[in-house]
Amino acid sequence: MCHSGWLAAAQPAAPVVIGLTAEFGVQGSHAAQSIEKGIALAIDEINTAGGVLGGRKLVLETRDDRGVPARGVDNFTDFAARPDVIAVFCGRFSPVALEIAPVASKLGLPLLDPWSAADDITKPRGMAPNYVFRLSLTDTWAIETMLDHARSRGINRIALFVPNTAWGRSSETAMLAYAKRHATLRHDVFWYNWGDTEFSERLSQARAKGAQAILTVTNEFEGLPIIKQMAALPPAHRLPIISHWGLLGGDFAASARAYLEQVDFAVVHTFSFSNPNGPKARTVAAGVKRLFGIEVSEMRAQVGFAHAYDLTHLLAQAINKAGNTDRAAIRSALERLDAYEGLVRRYAQPFTPTRHEALERRQVSLGRFDRDGNLKSIAGK
Repeated sequence: MCHSGWLAAAQPAAPVVIGLTAEFGVQGSHAAQSIEKGIALAIDEINTAGGVLGGRKLVLETRDDRGVPARGVDNFTDFAARPDVIAVFCGRFSPVALEIAPVASKLGLPLLDPWSAADDITKPRGMAPNYVFRLSLTDTWAIETMLDHARSRGINRIALFVPNTAWGRSSETAMLAYAKRHATLRHDVFWYNWGDTEFSERLSQARAKGAQAILTVTNEFEGLPIIKQMAALPPAHRLPIISHWGLLGGDFAASARAYLEQVDFAVVHTFSFSNPNGPKARTVAAGVKRLFGIEVSEMRAQVGFAHAYDLTHLLAQAINKAGNTDRAAIRSALERLDAYEGLVRRYAQPFTPTRHEALERRQVSLGRFDRDGNLKSIAGK
């Protein structure tokens, strides 16, 4: 062998790059950072076990889109121009993911969604094959779980508070579909804009219309003033609040602690380290302590962490199944994965050619915050 031959053989194999575009620059949000930690811990485990494709290391590169769809698309397009990037994760904001989704299929780069919930994210119109894969809940599953919980308590008159965004419209569509199947359900929709802080008048209007509970589709920025203004009402006038999970991305539990003691509040979720979990969760908790120096109880936005962790392991399986870093081959392999025992659930067949959702509605449950801010599922709900 010539010298150049063994020099080439001695060179370490190039790393395999995973991208992440998320809302790192949004003040008070922990979702992007939590997703990053989930990917990072999974990568650490995979690389320690030998990497992918017989010894290549996975590496993560992040970009801040500040929750702005155009920035998310730009970041994704930049990643797509680099042949060493084999997939890109998105963050928690549905409007961003919805804009990126058709671009992913157009450019042939897998988009992996560990949080954003709008139903249509995994159904980019007119784009085949589909390059978008989600391991998260959907707005339909969230709304159905929220409404089932309300009806189990004898609540049939609902006020739905939704943002004037793609996420809000997706949630309203899910509400309308549910209402068609349940003739006794009545609802009124109250729209708001992101950043609104005054909800007192809308809360009064909802009560005047006969609402027995408020369903909120909010992030922490709007969720906090809503519960604060509900708590300010006389006790007899306070209505239960059942919330979508956007507010799990920030410090809602800590900021709303005083109000949570005064208002009946529940939120949908898919995972919490505060719930009884098996050996996998204990192993992951030890990994969090080792790699990041924190206890899992200190981690915010735990759903984003758990989803991203599982999704990264599934991606690694797909890379090995494809046998190379060809994006189309990895996309195809994602649809043909074997069973995997994950943190959130056991995945018998994570994705199929016709189903790009790794979770099911049965993974969605209602939870309440305890006095320490830990989210615990409501038994039987």
